[in-house]
Amino acid sequence: MIWAMAWRSIWRNGRRTLITAAALALGVAMMSGMFALTDGMVDRMVRIVTDSRLGEAQIHAEGYRETKDETLLISDTTAVLERIEENNKISMAAPRVWGEGILAIADRSTGIALAGIVPKVESQLTNWQSRLLEGEYLNGPNQVMLGHELAKRLDVSLGAKMVMTVANIETGEPTTELVRLKGILQTGDAELDRQTAIVDLAMAQRMLGIVDKVHEIALRVDVEDRGDEVAIAQVIDPLRTDGLEVQPWHQINKMIAQMHRMMDTWMNAIVYFVFLIISFGVVNTISMSLLERQREFGVMRALGTSGVKLAGQVVVESFWLGMVGAVPGVLLGLGLSWLSAEYGYDFSGTTAYGMSFNEPIYGTINVVGTLRVAFIFTFLTTLVSVFSAFRAARIDPVEAMRG
Repeated sequence: MIWAMAWRSIWRNGRRTLITAAALALGVAMMSGMFALTDGMVDRMVRIVTDSRLGEAQIHAEGYRETKDETLLISDTTAVLERIEENNKISMAAPRVWGEGILAIADRSTGIALAGIVPKVESQLTNWQSRLLEGEYLNGPNQVMLGHELAKRLDVSLGAKMVMTVANIETGEPTTELVRLKGILQTGDAELDRQTAIVDLAMAQRMLGIVDKVHEIALRVDVEDRGDEVAIAQVIDPLRTDGLEVQPWHQINKMIAQMHRMMDTWMNAIVYFVFLIISFGVVNTISMSLLERQREFGVMRALGTSGVKLAGQVVVESFWLGMVGAVPGVLLGLGLSWLSAEYGYDFSGTTAYGMSFNEPIYGTINVVGTLRVAFIFTFLTTLVSVFSAFRAARIDPVEAMRG
């Protein structure tokens, strides 16, 4: 009976109820839209990080990542690749060598980061083949792919012949090769787009004086969520041996990993902050209702209604108020999420955290997150009524009816 009475009571002043419920609904919808956008942005960042270069995990010689010492190589590369092949949770392993050099054409030259890859393998691990602005993927010797910013800086076009010079890591003597520009990339990874020149692995090994060794092996790990560091670590742990560092991408790009871990905390904080603003309207609605019904509450107390039941009715009214706002808020929020997932947000030209957003960022439809926000708003709306309920329970019948 209390539930039915409480439902009727909130509609005694329908206008005030609808205004407060609309504020709650907009709060839920706004948070749902923010969840959709942030989830989509984080997912895009993780995909840029893993698809453009890192993979889900990487293997290096111990100390290489900290020092970038080109002499620190994975010595028995063949044996390591054979062990990786035995792990059915790893779908691809791409060996690479890295070096520093100079790329020159006519009177123009610039420093580069040289990457040596196995084209057929790398095309299955990174997104480079689908990120070609111009040209084609590597398919032969003495070809090079450049990041679009590097190509722009050198002012070169497809087919241009350039001189690539790197130092032999053992002797320090310069090695020079004539290369032809095969493709221009726009991966979204700012460092790769700005300074990386990609050539065939055998050519890079020859120029650097490396025989059957590599600096890193990037891994494609089959996990449901690329952001799940624990799941990735469980897959790669069997590969750990003395002299090798086997790390998930979270430990290599700590900035993005930390942002990924902190996003839920920040979003939860924003949820409570938004409700704090809305709560002033909720408290006002409950307080005004209590003030207008002083005589009614006094009569109920005089007829034997206990203070506990009276307080319970006020709390239930607040719950209904929260539900009236939460339900349309969920529907509106999921609608906004669908629009962001369907049409995306255009952040063209924006660069953040070392990556460029040259394509729309599409949101995600986070049903669980939206329902959780609606539950929190409804719970907090009910909770803020406790003080008013306590006041209602202490009403003196004589004073209330006299007023």
